[in-house]
Amino acid sequence: MTTERLTFGHPSVALVRRRGTVRSTAALADEPAPVRLSVLATWDWAWGGLLLFTIFLFFRPQDQLGLRDSNISDVIAIVGLISMVLMNVSRGRAPIRVTRELIGVVALGAVMLATVATSYWPGGAFRVFTDVYLTLALIFLLMINTVTSPKRIERICWVIVLAFGYMSSRVIFNYVRGVGLVEGSRAIGPDGGFFENPNDLALNLVVFLPLALMYVRRPGPPFKRLVAAAISGLMLVALVCTKSRGGTLGGVAMLVTFLVVSRSLTPASLIALVIAGMLVVPVLPPAFWDRMASITDARKDPTGSREERKILLQHAWHTFLEYPLTGVGAGQFQNFFIEGLGTRWRETHNALLQVAAELGLFGLIAFCFLIVHAFGAALFTRRSLLWIYRKRRRGREPAPETADGLEPDERVFLQTHGAAMVAAVVGWFVTAMFLSVAYGWTFFYVLGLAVVGRDVIRHRAAALADARQRGEARVVLA
Repeated sequence: MTTERLTFGHPSVALVRRRGTVRSTAALADEPAPVRLSVLATWDWAWGGLLLFTIFLFFRPQDQLGLRDSNISDVIAIVGLISMVLMNVSRGRAPIRVTRELIGVVALGAVMLATVATSYWPGGAFRVFTDVYLTLALIFLLMINTVTSPKRIERICWVIVLAFGYMSSRVIFNYVRGVGLVEGSRAIGPDGGFFENPNDLALNLVVFLPLALMYVRRPGPPFKRLVAAAISGLMLVALVCTKSRGGTLGGVAMLVTFLVVSRSLTPASLIALVIAGMLVVPVLPPAFWDRMASITDARKDPTGSREERKILLQHAWHTFLEYPLTGVGAGQFQNFFIEGLGTRWRETHNALLQVAAELGLFGLIAFCFLIVHAFGAALFTRRSLLWIYRKRRRGREPAPETADGLEPDERVFLQTHGAAMVAAVVGWFVTAMFLSVAYGWTFFYVLGLAVVGRDVIRHRAAALADARQRGEARVVLA
């Protein structure tokens, strides 16, 4: 049997001939076919459920419609999960696809349940599991089972980018009008949800900004790249409006990481960055610089939050040392509080210490496992397709080590997506060192988006290799 290598730059490299029939490697990998709205049989209710849930989570139309306390998003998630199980069973698959990351998510939930009995307030700890974490875990399960093609990854990323463009514009508009500000001049999210607090808003802007930059960096329709560039600018301005110290540090770490891993540090880009800095830095409000200076100078912090955070960090560490195996229960650090401590908040302001103090050593191990795997999955996606940059630099086609079964535009998208997710994980980690966000949506969406990119690459390559091994497929260059 003759075998031709998959190469970058050919028009239809992802076609294979299987027993006389030309099929795509996407079909060999059993990826979902595109949905046709006019044909009910093509509808994927599981994928649709995830997409609708994402829209309700990030756009939050329920807040505008007066349905903030409704369970409409939960109903959408349940419909998606039931559809996913039924669809998998009808196709002869296992009801759910299990990955190491899903095992880690389940393990963290198991630690939560196991520590309920020994928690400071068992009822409260149990409600954190049922009302918060269980939904996170189920949506993550839905994500890794339905986002199974490059097109679906791109669709859900674009929805998130558009949502943050909409939200950032509202944040800036409110800030200019002096509406919805806290602590004098700090912007908050325009609606409820998980970015109502200025620091949480900053975290989400930092984490999801790489998705917008991904569309700017990736070759594609000029209008789409222009929209993504505008949204990127809005998100940066909104980040400045939050005046979040942790968000600023995380944003710097994220931007540097993205520039490095996406190979964007060219002489032209460096000149552009210097010019942009010269134009932007002088117009930033003095209040922003005063707050940033308080990171190292306590005299610049009239609110005293810098010193209070230090006290809370020490209290969280001592709580972990006092209850190293069980912690004080999920969400119970705010209740397990030393009277007379004299701080306004009852949060650890550090995601790792939050888990350590509340779930003990085993919870911390499970949580760190998920962080490492999020970074590893994103890095795998980037490294697997890094050879396309060598091709561009040398002006000739290198032979990839293994046939990946991807089309040229899919390779470029997934490689840029991997770089964006590496930057997102770095941005989340740096910012989360100043926030109690261990059980938040932000991390679990980042984890899911990182994992699905890696898995699509693996499934495509494995499906093509399996077909070749059986002598049933060879590459057809159309």
